[in-house]
Amino acid sequence: MSIIGQLRDALRQQNERTRHRPFMEATMAACALVATADGKVSFSERMRLDQMLDCLKELQAFDPHEAVNRFNDFVEALVGDREAGEAEALASIRRIADDQEAAILLLKLCIALCRADGGFTETERGTAVRIAEALGTPLPDYLGA
Repeated sequence: MSIIGQLRDALRQQNERTRHRPFMEATMAACALVATADGKVSFSERMRLDQMLDCLKELQAFDPHEAVNRFNDFVEALVGDREAGEAEALASIRRIADDQEAAILLLKLCIALCRADGGFTETERGTAVRIAEALGTPLPDYLGA
């Protein structure tokens, strides 16, 4: 590949990362909120997060380590000071509220993460409701919102 082709590909990748960064940030924030809802982040929740990073094109623009590190940052903030960590996470989530398609996808990802370790607990459902409210999107009827 020519130097021009390499530069074009690098620019395209950078544009993709820039365009999808708010979604990645919101996804990692929402996943951290859901994963810590019951007080601990389970191995199955981390595995589900890895699966999301592997299969969603909006997240494939990022090095998986970058996204996981951002998730861990949100988890640490939530564990350190739940109220301040939740405010930070919800602020990141609100940044994509104007994009209904992204908001709905984010809610689906949250629900998938909630179910990663078996059921969908009342605490996780409450967290999903707060995320849906931050997005201005109703929680799906089948979750009893």
